[in-house]
Amino acid sequence: MRRIAVIVGSKTDLKQCGQGLEYLRQESQANRVKLIGGILASSIHRATEFTLKKLRELHSSKSPPDVLITGAGWANHLTGMCDAYLRYTLGDTKIVVVGVAFEDSDNQNHTLASRLSISEVPKTQVVFSDKLGSFEDQNGFLRACRFAVNGVLPAIILPESRPPELLSLENALKEAL
Repeated sequence: MRRIAVIVGSKTDLKQCGQGLEYLRQESQANRVKLIGGILASSIHRATEFTLKKLRELHSSKSPPDVLITGAGWANHLTGMCDAYLRYTLGDTKIVVVGVAFEDSDNQNHTLASRLSISEVPKTQVVFSDKLGSFEDQNGFLRACRFAVNGVLPAIILPESRPPELLSLENALKEAL
C-alpha cells in the first residue's frame, strides 16, 4: 500500500485540489493508499520552521510516506524547499516529491512563476510531469495524485552538496569581474 502525504502552500490552494483529494479519498477507502498526517496547508515563506518540522516528522516516522505531493501558487518555493531539505539536510532517499504548480487565473505571471519555481531548480529530483505534461492547476493536481498512487517512483540519489563560501569583498569583486 502506497503511503502519501500532501502539503499545499495555503488553504486557498485547496480550491484547485478538490478532484485530486476526492481521488485520494476513494483510493484510501479502497485500502490502496494510506494518507499520512492529513492535508497540511503551510506556507514555506510564512511558516518556515513549522513546515520544516513537519518534514522532519515525516522523514523520521516509523512509516514515512513514499510520496509527498506539494503544491503552491505564485512563487512556488514550497516544492523546491521540501525536496532540498529532504535531500541535503535530512539525507532522505525514500520520499519522492511530486510538485504541482497552481494556477492564478487573474495573473498568468504568478502561474508562470509557480511553474518555473519547480522546473528550473538545478539538480531537482521533483516529479513534475507525466505523459500528459506538467502538473499544473487542478487537473495537474489530480494527475499528480494519480501518479502518487499508481506511478513508478524514481530512485532518489543524494546529490553532492555545494559547500558555502564566505568571500571578502575584494575576492567577490574578483569573481564578479
